[in-house]
Amino acid sequence: MATTTADQPPRKRMRHADRREQLLDVAERLFIAEGFSAVTMEDIARAGGVTRPVVYNHFETREGAYLAVIRRARQKYDAMISAQANAMSDPRARLKSGAEMFFSMLENEPERWKLLFGGSAVLPPAYAAELSALRFGTIQVIEESLRAAAPQVEPRLLEAMAHSISGVGERLGHWRLADPSVTVAELVEYYTDILWSGIGRLVEE
Repeated sequence: MATTTADQPPRKRMRHADRREQLLDVAERLFIAEGFSAVTMEDIARAGGVTRPVVYNHFETREGAYLAVIRRARQKYDAMISAQANAMSDPRARLKSGAEMFFSMLENEPERWKLLFGGSAVLPPAYAAELSALRFGTIQVIEESLRAAAPQVEPRLLEAMAHSISGVGERLGHWRLADPSVTVAELVEYYTDILWSGIGRLVEE
């Protein structure tokens, strides 16, 4: 049986990968509830039922834990974008379907949405650069989806379109957070109409 002391809370032995996933779940809940600056490695250890060295072994620093949380959430979100896009061939239907997924996430998981698309945490430059790279990774996934739908469009223009799609969605999402009277259905229609009026003719040429 595991022994316990005041400095060592009881913990169940888990495989390294399983423990990491469990601590990521814990860290995500804490970062969502308290914000990056208020969470310590001790908080993660206590909530996860492990000692601080275990948390440090997995993430090294609080910033590392935060980035690991964002990285996992981004990977899941990017996979959803790809799956959604590949499920249909019509470019406008792809755009609308992506909007429905994006804004449904905002409605159903607003705190996780803010974790991914809200303001950047105050991170040292090296960590902030990786956070920015993760965001650009999502834009690249959007660009790849556009390329599959419109291979005839010049690559630089596709890149600009991907940034526009991402930017419009994020700003409309922040509008919804500020004004909950705006419905998800309205956001989907506004997003689709605004973007399609700009990129539709380019995709269909």
